[in-house]
Amino acid sequence: MSERLTGWEVAAPEAGRRPARLRRSTLRLTTERGSEELRVPVAVGRRLSAADAAPATRSELLALLDECALSCARARIAELLGRRDYTSLEVSQRLREEGYRDSVAGEALAWARECGLVDDARYGAAFARSKVLSGWGRLRVERELERRGVDPGAIAGWPEEFTDGEDERSRALALASRRRLTGRNDYQKVARFLVGRGFSYGVASDVAREVVGSAD
Repeated sequence: MSERLTGWEVAAPEAGRRPARLRRSTLRLTTERGSEELRVPVAVGRRLSAADAAPATRSELLALLDECALSCARARIAELLGRRDYTSLEVSQRLREEGYRDSVAGEALAWARECGLVDDARYGAAFARSKVLSGWGRLRVERELERRGVDPGAIAGWPEEFTDGEDERSRALALASRRRLTGRNDYQKVARFLVGRGFSYGVASDVAREVVGSAD
């Protein structure tokens, strides 16, 4: 049989130097066996305090807490995506950082995916197209996608429909041509720069030779 509640309250976080997203409310509850405290996201604490339900047992209170947490997590995802697109990994990390339990974050993320709010393939395609246009090489685009939790292989048409070998070389040449040559280790500097922008060593080396050779 679940422990009967003798009282519970939600205490707002104290003002301090911590960023708002890292602050936590405190759920204090008392049963016949004693007292305990749970740290919850501020939004969840507010939703719980405003709930009409009057839980009589500890399990009923925790069930209400989970209900409020899931509702707040979904609202938080919608709020985040109202500003910019996010990957599944980014959403999950953000919710956990803000104090949502793994199970709540996972359930809210599953809902967001099912609704189409979060779509890693859509995000990846838009990200790759934007970065290719800004001069990034294929390898850098792929590294950054993987860091954000997106498998480049899941993006329809990547990389063939986003860039081809000649286009990759043309973009590398355009970037390298704007570099100031000093006459000292120019080949190495240009090649290093291009590799750092995500171009393959073969493309970087070929373009560096052309740029340095044309300056002689």
